[in-house]
Amino acid sequence: MLLAELSAPRSTTELARRTRMSAGNASQHLTTLRDAGLVSVRREGRYVLYSRTDLAEALLARSG
Repeated sequence: MLLAELSAPRSTTELARRTRMSAGNASQHLTTLRDAGLVSVRREGRYVLYSRTDLAEALLARSG
């Protein structure tokens, strides 16, 4: 669900709101996705933004 919501870079807070997860739960899942190489992280001002990697894009394209 988080990968599907990352059609554009988003913060943990925004992803939590969009998926109705707690911010802590979303953060844990995002850490796992980052460790698996499926999301990348960048800081933009005071925000930390998550984006899908090419690997995640390929997996989502296959699941169709």
